Amino acid sequence: MGVLLKRFYIEDWFALVTLVLYIAYTAIAFVALEYGLGKQLVDVPLIDRPIAMMWRWIGTYFYIVITALVKIIIGLFLLRICNHQRWERIILWAMIIIIAVYNLFFFFLAIFACRPAGYQWTFYNPVPEEGECNSSGSATYPTYVAVLLNVVADWILPLLPARLVWKAKMERRKKISVYAVLALGSMYVLDSPSTDNLICK
Repeated sequence: MGVLLKRFYIEDWFALVTLVLYIAYTAIAFVALEYGLGKQLVDVPLIDRPIAMMWRWIGTYFYIVITALVKIIIGLFLLRICNHQRWERIILWAMIIIIAVYNLFFFFLAIFACRPAGYQWTFYNPVPEEGECNSSGSATYPTYVAVLLNVVADWILPLLPARLVWKAKMERRKKISVYAVLALGSMYVLDSPSTDNLICK
């Protein structure tokens, strides 16, 4: 018999914060689309181009934080389930720390990709302002590392609870059902596109 716990754990608070951030991220995406993001450059009025890119870059920061928080939330939840599994806990803590630290670095790398920071969108002004951006190497390689970490985490998170399900005393049909649900969370990894938000102009 299941029991509903009237208690919020730290991952629950993180989930609420992530929900608010995702709502804001969605609103930012709609605003950026209104100014022409996603259209052919020739179809976007000159005056709208820097505005669309400004909202795109603001959305980039939200995206980095949201993707990190989602993995951290799931990791913290699994730590509660894997209470007596030593190696699983070590793997989860390592993943949480690496994801948190690297995404913090990645966040500030995105902010300071150009100098001044606003050059990331003022570059598209009809009369571009002066500024400079990081070299392609300093932008591309950290992005690939971020993608790799995300892929690894997206496989770890469903595979660890799958091992617990295998040991659980339940009918095989129920086990298969649980495996199917866990697999849904990592199917997109095979077709996950790499982000190019930090690649310089």
